[in-house]
Amino acid sequence: MTLTLTGSASDSTLTNGLGNYTLLSLAPGGSYTVTPTKSAVTPGFADINIVDVLATLRHFLNAGTPLSGCQLTAADVNGDSEVNVIDVIAIKRFFLGLSTGIANTGTYQFIPANRTYPGVVTDQTGQDYDTLIFGDVASSFAHRPEGPSQPAAGDGTSVSALSGLNPGPGEVPATVAAISLPNGAVDASVTNFIAQVTTTDIDAKNKLVGFQGDFTFDERVVTFQSEPVQNAGLTAGNWSVSGNVLPVLPGAGPMRTLRISAYSNDFTPLSGSGTLFELRMTRVSKAAQSTQLLWAAPPGQFIFIDADLQTQKPGYAASGGVTTSREAPVKPAPPQQAPAPTMEPSDGIDTNQTERNSESFREPAKARFAEGNSEGFREQGGVLFSLLQRPMPLASWQRIRLE
Repeated sequence: MTLTLTGSASDSTLTNGLGNYTLLSLAPGGSYTVTPTKSAVTPGFADINIVDVLATLRHFLNAGTPLSGCQLTAADVNGDSEVNVIDVIAIKRFFLGLSTGIANTGTYQFIPANRTYPGVVTDQTGQDYDTLIFGDVASSFAHRPEGPSQPAAGDGTSVSALSGLNPGPGEVPATVAAISLPNGAVDASVTNFIAQVTTTDIDAKNKLVGFQGDFTFDERVVTFQSEPVQNAGLTAGNWSVSGNVLPVLPGAGPMRTLRISAYSNDFTPLSGSGTLFELRMTRVSKAAQSTQLLWAAPPGQFIFIDADLQTQKPGYAASGGVTTSREAPVKPAPPQQAPAPTMEPSDGIDTNQTERNSESFREPAKARFAEGNSEGFREQGGVLFSLLQRPMPLASWQRIRLE
């Protein structure tokens, strides 16, 4: 941080890696004021996250041990001497990387704000300052530009209750076996579509009341609607589920990051399996393309948060992908001929699937995808197709045509 001297003389200095500083060669008998400052951290900074949102919400709901001291001050991000939903929303928006509606989240407050020295004639030692960062509510924070900050939430090594590995600070062993990003293909006739992020069984007794995570995608293939995510399935009740595509970093190219945040507004925990929430996606072009959907590495990986503000990773976080394809003509089958012609090879998609043409044997066309994806994409406003679990995929990607 920077220490600025004003008064009988002007000067400034920076603290070293241990926080020490010295202002030298001051004239005896002068009167001085020393003021510390530090630049605010930018929105999206990983150490202010949904754990802090839940700590603030829990205080407002009187659902646990009330905040006090520096944590209470840090939660009051708009400075109105109250901690309420306004503060909750401001901290959530900061985590999502938004630059508006965040009040003072991410800025530093020093205690005292400055120190004055009237008529100083001797050296002054031990002139320390306490500091907090607005929005960092759940734990103490140390931002070190020259090195790593404190371990981020969910940044430990635990992968399951049976792993034998020790969780990180504030982290408990996994109680959810797996969560999965969607994996499938989108027909050329579709622009906006919805895909499900799914989870294996979650036991309510584990009190999971929030989650967060980042994943990357190629913006040349797909992007996200103005509201990129929505609650559905296990979060269909009184849950706040939000997302935001983070600002482009220099040199990042076409790979972008979608950040997800979700929490229970009344601390009702997750319970059950299936759809955890939904992605609201948009196809970018009519060209046949594909993009992986990849969960981020720590500190942006997917984590759950429980009502005691402890974090845990799922045992396995499955990535996914989206393939978009060009429109391809489908030739009509000759009368009384059972096999239907395959799609034109110009699609670049292997479609070695036949369909019985007789009315008595007609079945819905089926898309085949990797095991573990029991939910499908659906066109916004109607069903596009569903994904069926199979032991092994028959083809890496396969498209079906709606008629």
